[in-house]
Amino acid sequence: MLGFVFAQPSSSVAQDATNNYCENPQGAEVGGFKLDKTRICVGGTIAIVAGSVPANLLNVGYAREYSGKGIPANFETGPFTYAKPGSYTLLQVGTINGSRALACQTVTVLPLDPISISLKSCSGRTVTVTPNVATLGQYDSYTINWNDGNIETFSKAAMEANPQHTYTDNGPDTRTITVEGVYNGLCKTPSTQTIKLVPAGTIPAITTLKTVSDNSITLQYQAGSGAVVQLYQKVNGVYTDTGQKGTESGTFTVQTDARQVQCFQVVAQDVCSNSGLRSEEVCSIVLDVKAANKKNNLSWTPYAGTSSSTNQFRYYRMLRNNAPVGGTIVNKNITTYTDDNNIVCGTQYCYSIVATIDGVAQTEITSASVCVTGVNGDLPDNLDNIVVSIENNRPRLTATLPKPATGTLSSYTLAIARADGSSGTFNPIGTVPNDSIFIDNSANPSAGSYCYQITYQGVCGLTLPPSKPVCTVFLNSKEKTSLDWTSESPFVPGPVSDYTVEVTDSLNGTSQKIPLGTSTHYDPPANDPNAQSATYRIIATSGGKISYSNFYTLHRDSKVFIPDAFTPNGDQVNDVFFPKGVTDDQFLMNIYSRWGEVVYSTTDKTKGWDGTINGQPASLGQYMYRIELKDTTGQKTVRTGAVLLIR
Repeated sequence: MLGFVFAQPSSSVAQDATNNYCENPQGAEVGGFKLDKTRICVGGTIAIVAGSVPANLLNVGYAREYSGKGIPANFETGPFTYAKPGSYTLLQVGTINGSRALACQTVTVLPLDPISISLKSCSGRTVTVTPNVATLGQYDSYTINWNDGNIETFSKAAMEANPQHTYTDNGPDTRTITVEGVYNGLCKTPSTQTIKLVPAGTIPAITTLKTVSDNSITLQYQAGSGAVVQLYQKVNGVYTDTGQKGTESGTFTVQTDARQVQCFQVVAQDVCSNSGLRSEEVCSIVLDVKAANKKNNLSWTPYAGTSSSTNQFRYYRMLRNNAPVGGTIVNKNITTYTDDNNIVCGTQYCYSIVATIDGVAQTEITSASVCVTGVNGDLPDNLDNIVVSIENNRPRLTATLPKPATGTLSSYTLAIARADGSSGTFNPIGTVPNDSIFIDNSANPSAGSYCYQITYQGVCGLTLPPSKPVCTVFLNSKEKTSLDWTSESPFVPGPVSDYTVEVTDSLNGTSQKIPLGTSTHYDPPANDPNAQSATYRIIATSGGKISYSNFYTLHRDSKVFIPDAFTPNGDQVNDVFFPKGVTDDQFLMNIYSRWGEVVYSTTDKTKGWDGTINGQPASLGQYMYRIELKDTTGQKTVRTGAVLLIR
């Protein structure tokens, strides 16, 4: 109950409105009282202990929230209730023997602010309480009711260390935890929060790995409830954090060179600890597919992930156009498969390979899809019967196509490549559809040897390797008196077995053939009067096959004997000067005096100079001559010199 005293107690001392009478009573008598408590919680009440006020203290009143300035006008008698926390001064005012009497006591009112907390659920059914330190206030102690029959008391320092508790009972997975701030013997303030318990740590696992493209891989994973999952990738043999994180279960996408084998692990961490549980290693598979005739050949990298007692390779299985093909392969080291199941020409076939691994969870690794176009046709054996020969002054290639092992050659193309000489680079020059003969109209057989390769291109993309080269026989002359030709074979298979030189008289068209064995050199007879007008050709043979070279005319100087003196004295011996052995088509002889004058000239190869000038005997002495000969091929021979006239 509250009471008010309005009468000012009589005093001989005037009141100072600015004085704090608890600190400076200014000569007042000393009153006195006791409180039932001096420390209460907000909303609490205190009272004057009965009998604690001196009996001679009269006209007693109290100011429960004394401001420290003067003597208040209004007073209460108690008890006293405080609605706000803080430190208050309770002033007692009364009279003793008519004089003012004073007494003061301090009252502490404590706040009841709730404590702010956050809860973390950790693996192994462990909970961590993290208080907001700023809300711990000035409580004497703190209690946590863990909701499993355990109530623990903590100091402020212990609360700041984030208390943990592990549940060992078989109670529910959801618990309501109460944290109280306690003023000893006075009051307490509860804060409650509910949390779901996390069971013992679960080893994480990568459940799928799929290569999406040449530079992208996706992984699906699973981990325990509440776990934070980090993705690691093996780089140069060491696992490195990729920086990607997830929770519990989800998908990671990695941009990487997926054309190479890439290996991964996931590490699961709970919110209470930096230590983590690591998954088994999972690695990608790189698939390659090549189309062959009536089949597609698959090959892949063997599965590179680690094996253990709890992590075992089970099998490979192949998918063709997303449907299983070929059953399963249980041997990890078998990395090839041939699909010859009804391959259709021109149809696209897309393959992937899936590896299954048994571990903490079953894992499937899927390669990127690789597509090829089906090939189905008939091929001959390798091209091994080819001849190149010069005909009508052009290289002519003839290929004899053997029959295929099965079927017939319905449609094909021969692709021709040519090189200038045996050391040149082969370049495409033409194609021949459905024929076995090719004539190279762009080549000049008289300029050098040409080598050829033929590539068979069948239907549906079937192609044989290029044939062995065949080379034209190039006939020329390294010296004026002989013939030479190239030794590279114009035949596939086999070398040249024999060469024959064919000599054709360019005047009368008659020819002869001279066998030479395997020699690539020929010396025509030096005294052959027809050597200057003959055309030559080489005939190469091998196992019944024949190849001709280019035609070549050997240009040799005319074989002429010219005397160095004559005696025109009428004795019928050496009376006329003329060259002997002239067989050329054209002839011109001029005789010159010592002063360069023409004294005789003739174009008749049967007539010579008789030693006269204008019908008169020429003077004895030396004369100069110039004889010009030209054969039927236009080859010109010029001889000059001096002849001595003697009588």
